[in-house]
Amino acid sequence: MRLTKRLMTIAKFISTGSVVADIGTDHAMLPVYLIKNGISEKVIAGDLNKGPLEMAKKNVIEAGFLDRIFLRQGNGLEIISSGEVDTAVISGMGGSTIREIIQNAGSAANSLKKMVLQPMNDSRRLRKWLVENGWAIDDEEIVEEDSRLYEIVCVVRGVEKTMDIDIVSVGPRLFEKKHPLLLKLIRNELENFNRIVSDMEKSALSKTILKRSEVQREIDVLERIEKCLLLNARQ
Repeated sequence: MRLTKRLMTIAKFISTGSVVADIGTDHAMLPVYLIKNGISEKVIAGDLNKGPLEMAKKNVIEAGFLDRIFLRQGNGLEIISSGEVDTAVISGMGGSTIREIIQNAGSAANSLKKMVLQPMNDSRRLRKWLVENGWAIDDEEIVEEDSRLYEIVCVVRGVEKTMDIDIVSVGPRLFEKKHPLLLKLIRNELENFNRIVSDMEKSALSKTILKRSEVQREIDVLERIEKCLLLNARQ
């Protein structure tokens, strides 16, 4: 069983010896990899839907890890109890969904030492929410797979050291390491936001005008970070 580049990057953020909850496990490819390579001794693999869990069970049985990978059907982190795991992986979902999963988990989320998150969208609001709620961004990565960019954010309990909230939103560790794909990611977002503004300009509705103002603020933030990255690249 070979991991995709995205899943392999997620696996690299998991500390050896961790007890892991893989939320939205799908086919349990990541849990099997973690056990097979001695990264984790126990993984709880959860999914909301029965179909993916059945396929996951088949893969776990084939790998011979039913005694170390525990399959559970349920919503988000609600499948675990407080202190049962130390690390959670939540990947392949929207940023707002990931935030809701963490919020709804209560003590189970509070007991975690680390989370590895891979939002499909809305990553900037997710980062802001995380640092406002007791999480520090430990490390980050961007991977390109099938012509798409994926952000992977590893957070730990603590206080975020970066004070500039705009830089926090785009990825403080990405910014620090001058990640080669960060500029491409920002420009992709700018292109999308500018397209939205262009479409909104055709409407005179007050709600649309307000929304356009909000989108323009997002554009201003991204353009500021873009300029900083270009300036740093020249230094």
